[in-house]
Amino acid sequence: MMLSNNISSRPTTQVFSDAASASFVETQTKGIKFGDTFRTVSSVFSESVLNEANRVIDDDKSYFNSAFVNRMLKKRTISKVIESSTIFDDLKFWLNCGNPVFSAELCYNERIQFDENGHLIKGCFRKDCLATSSDEIWALCSEALEKMADEFQWRDRSVEVSGIALIRYPLIPSRGIKNMVWHKDPGKKSMVVQLNDNTNATGTGVKYSGGGLDIGKMSSSSNPMETLLDEGTEESFSYDGRNNGLRFSNEHSLIHRAGDIVYLSENADDLEEKRIIVVVVDD
Repeated sequence: MMLSNNISSRPTTQVFSDAASASFVETQTKGIKFGDTFRTVSSVFSESVLNEANRVIDDDKSYFNSAFVNRMLKKRTISKVIESSTIFDDLKFWLNCGNPVFSAELCYNERIQFDENGHLIKGCFRKDCLATSSDEIWALCSEALEKMADEFQWRDRSVEVSGIALIRYPLIPSRGIKNMVWHKDPGKKSMVVQLNDNTNATGTGVKYSGGGLDIGKMSSSSNPMETLLDEGTEESFSYDGRNNGLRFSNEHSLIHRAGDIVYLSENADDLEEKRIIVVVVDD
């Protein structure tokens, strides 16, 4: 009753003006986490480009098998360059807090230009910009950059690609992913997209659960050598499956890490995978 009386006592134009202002403020504050933008993205890639990229990655099998992963885990290998890949020039196996990771580093510090429609200007993002022989991976990266241009309004301007990485998390029975390192990406804006889904080939159920992105606020006691979480600020977000992801800025207090994964298979030879692409840009 108080609210109704309050509104009716003011001119109609003022009521609509107040409502519009409130709506604007709400819109402006949505998707802000610890001072940084943080929002979901969906349908990042065209289906044909994503399917072809996944196909060539699936065919790159010489290193991605349970025997290799188990051997590296047994040796407690901190980092190893993979020389047997047929498509990646800079591929490494490494352990993140004991978790096995294959990471193909595709691009560093490359300046690119978008036109007035947010499309890459022809010739500015050449195939030789990437450490891969695959046209399919180049097409995937090109669409990722154009999606970021649309999300961050990079029309008719240039930005610098700090890095692009394609990451494969091998999942073996009795072992998932847990307690990954908190960090900030080395660039102002990031986008992370899941490239595969988490159901098995026969469609009888989920092989693994989890594996989204954990975010939190960086502790004020953090130093340049170590990124610490401000306890009680952690939040977990799902990618919501294939071809979806998250985009965020890294300019304030937001930090992140890969979320825990629980692997449900009981077959000792059943290797599963969580596959993502990470694009980091300075604008």
